[in-house]
Parts: sequence; structure tokens; C-alpha cells
Amino acid sequence: MPDARVHNQFALDGAWNFRDLGGVRTVDGSKIRPGKFYRASELSALTESGQRAVLDLGIRTVFDLRGNSEIVRSGVDRVPDGVQSISMPFRDDTGDRAPHEAPIHDEQSQVDYLHRSYATYPVLPGAAHAIKHVVEAVAAGRGGVLVHCAAGKDRAGWTVATVLRAVGVSEDEILADYLASNAAVEPLLAHVRRTWAGIDDADVPGTALLGVRASYLERGMQAVTSRHGSFEGYLSHLGIDEHLRGRLVAELVQD
Repeated sequence: MPDARVHNQFALDGAWNFRDLGGVRTVDGSKIRPGKFYRASELSALTESGQRAVLDLGIRTVFDLRGNSEIVRSGVDRVPDGVQSISMPFRDDTGDRAPHEAPIHDEQSQVDYLHRSYATYPVLPGAAHAIKHVVEAVAAGRGGVLVHCAAGKDRAGWTVATVLRAVGVSEDEILADYLASNAAVEPLLAHVRRTWAGIDDADVPGTALLGVRASYLERGMQAVTSRHGSFEGYLSHLGIDEHLRGRLVAELVQD
């Protein structure tokens, strides 16, 4: 398991938007331990080198938040022996498209669409199921845990933000990690062009869909407050009680 945070978003060859959450600071000045919790894009095109990197980083459990149709189209995770990949679709439907693939062309409509999407995350049964299992896996301490969707920015972004918030990471640090996905717009666009071969330029997703904005995450938190009363109420909805939360903190946070 590494003792330093991995910053290279292409460290897993064949994927992008990869990073170790280690080093992110909590409100009391502690840090997330490196080598415990990772995020990335989909892993369906990992090369042999990328798969070796997964093992070298100590990653032993992968949660795939994509819908079934996305997996059929792009492929299952290519992970090495000894690594468990678990399908945990965020949505209860087949999930034909990732959020960034929505057929919406003008910028404001794209923003509005993602605002609506994030507002659903706190109430989706599939999302609750996935986040609870991610928390349990991290708290178990049986090797590094990686969470991903297609782009690694929306569904994975919400999941990571929820876990970080649960262990007391500051809002500024949560937002900074979330916005780091904007560095992955170009590889995501290249992936879209490969996945949707022959796509017209007019149908290529715009930056509002390919990237992330603070307002997306804020809209999700507004929904947390309106539907669950508070973040603690949301954790209760997820089935994350004080005991599990304490185990999560003990595993993930270092002084």
C-alpha cells in the first residue's frame, strides 16, 4: 500500500480522472490516509500496466456505479485477479446513458439537467445502497477501495463527497477534490468520441456536461437538507449509524 498520495490522473493506464483521496484535510487538521480510498473513471479499458498498478496501489475492492446498459456498451471492469469488482448501479433503471451523455445541446439546459440529476442522488435507492456498501468496505480495512462510474465525476463525485463529509473533511477540501475532475474533460471527450463512433460535432456534449461545477454539488446538498433535514439525517437514511461512522473514521483518518 502506498505511503504517499497519487496525483497522476492517468496512473491507471486505460483509465483517467484517477486519484487517491489521501491527504485531504478534515476540519480538525487531520488527513485522510493515503492508499485507502480512490476514485476514477470506468475501468473497462485498463491495460495490463493499468491492472498491475491497481495491485501495486493496494486496491482490492472496486465499486462500479454505472447502469447495466452502460456496462454492456463500454464493457465490464478489467481488473486483475485478487481484486473484486462489484456492480452497484446508482439508478434502479437500466441506465442507458451516463449523465455527461445526455442529448442536450444548449449550456443552460445542460446545467439545469445536472442540477436535477444531483437533486435526485439523495433519494435514489440505488445510490443509498451503493454508498452504504462503499462505506462498509472502506471501514472493513481489507485493502484499498476504488469507486467509479463512467466519467468518475458525477455519481462517483457524489459518493466520494458523502464519504469525505461523513469523516469530517472540510467543505473547501471536498469541493476542491470534486472540481479536480475538470482536469479530465479532454480524456472524457475522447472517450465519448470512441464510445459513440461517428457522433456529429453538433451532438458532442458541452463543457457543462463534461465538467463539474460547484452548483451541482450544492444542489445535491440542498436536496439532502430538504429531504432528510440534515446531513446526519441523510446518513441515517443511508443506514450509516454512529458505530459504522466511527469505524469509517478510524480506518480513513490519521492524526
